[in-house]
Amino acid sequence: MNILIINGSLRGTSGNSAALAKHAAAILGKQATILTLSDPLPGIREMYQLLASSAGFLVISGVYWNNWSSPLQRFIEVVSAFENTPAFFGKPVACAVSMDSVGGIEVAARLHGVFGGLGCWTPPCSTLVISRTGQEAIAASAGKENDPNEDVWRLDDLSVVLHNLQTAAAMPQPAWKAWPHRELQIADGPWPGSGALDLESPKFL
Repeated sequence: MNILIINGSLRGTSGNSAALAKHAAAILGKQATILTLSDPLPGIREMYQLLASSAGFLVISGVYWNNWSSPLQRFIEVVSAFENTPAFFGKPVACAVSMDSVGGIEVAARLHGVFGGLGCWTPPCSTLVISRTGQEAIAASAGKENDPNEDVWRLDDLSVVLHNLQTAAAMPQPAWKAWPHRELQIADGPWPGSGALDLESPKFL
């Protein structure tokens, strides 16, 4: 039961998102694969097979001007062709977002909405937002009686998110039903990491 950890950070294997990805992989052990979107990516067909072979997803990003990263945006645009296919359909998704001080919960909520549109679903307590200001508050009040920051999200809370994600991934697959939709097309070949992207969606202008 493999969980795919999607590291959407601009900084790749360094920085906050990488730390979250590594911590998640340490918790999950052999049941985890990290996909770092800033790295060279496999071909389109190989990416589909990776997604299809995954039982669930942990999507990680920093916050960049109230949005997720550009590598994650490009990934979403390309894999839109896999909407409601075995790549995503009926699989649980969780999100972990790092931020300086604001915007993280909004980014995480929108990511859940996007992956819900692709065919995924959200288990309970499957969102974690860690902020620089929150971690400074935790450090400042550590050890105090009636610590007012005891319930501020921290790295250790990722274990709860992953427990629920694994529990959801292990559940028997219900008989989900997809709404009617127009399938997009994407040619097989190298991953289209840059340049124009035409998924043959309708043109009306």
